[in-house]
Amino acid sequence: MSHTFSLPLEEALPEREAVFQDQGIPADVEVSARIESIYTEALEMFLPIGRPTGLWTPLSPTEFDGIFSGAGLNDPDAPLAKIYPRAANLAIFALTLGEEVSARIEQLFSSQEFALASMLDSIASLAADLAVARLSQDFARQLLDEGLTQPNHHVIEYSPGYCGWHVSGQSKLFACLKPEKIGITLNSSYLMSPLKSVSGVLVDGPAEIHRFKPTFSFCRACQTFSCVPRMRALDKEITA
Repeated sequence: MSHTFSLPLEEALPEREAVFQDQGIPADVEVSARIESIYTEALEMFLPIGRPTGLWTPLSPTEFDGIFSGAGLNDPDAPLAKIYPRAANLAIFALTLGEEVSARIEQLFSSQEFALASMLDSIASLAADLAVARLSQDFARQLLDEGLTQPNHHVIEYSPGYCGWHVSGQSKLFACLKPEKIGITLNSSYLMSPLKSVSGVLVDGPAEIHRFKPTFSFCRACQTFSCVPRMRALDKEITA
């Protein structure tokens, strides 16, 4: 059974400092009045148009097999191949901030308002990540309420295009989930529209199943290394 997910925008708003860091401004650097003004303008643009909406469907590991295999282009060392069969619960998901956000960013870039467009893009990208984190929390809470998981389990999201899971996995994920219901479509290059959308699988299980070292060949192409702080947190829990 599919479940829809709507989140009040204020619960997905990134911290000011996080936005500046995403813009390449270190936390210990004083922000100029011009940058502050651009940030304020971008935030005022975002508030009336950002609408975090998601869709998720629980699946068994066996049901997820075909989705993960996709077109057979996954890296042989993709960590998720060893993670999801050990999961207590799985759910595929898709989430978007809505078409207006992506359209406004595109319009700003087209009109060469690059600083404002980039700032709005950072706010939206971070908001999408926070919305997915909230979706993970809600999924974990529901599993716990229904007695389907343990309090020490973690729900962590994994997405096609990252960590060796080939982006072509989007095709079978979309065929099963049908996120067109919430306005998300997929083109022939597996790019989602609206652009500020995220899809993947939520994996519930003990901390140790999620641990891996980011030393694979595909890690060299990663631009975010978002798994690093997550691994550090898991390591601390396991060794505590």
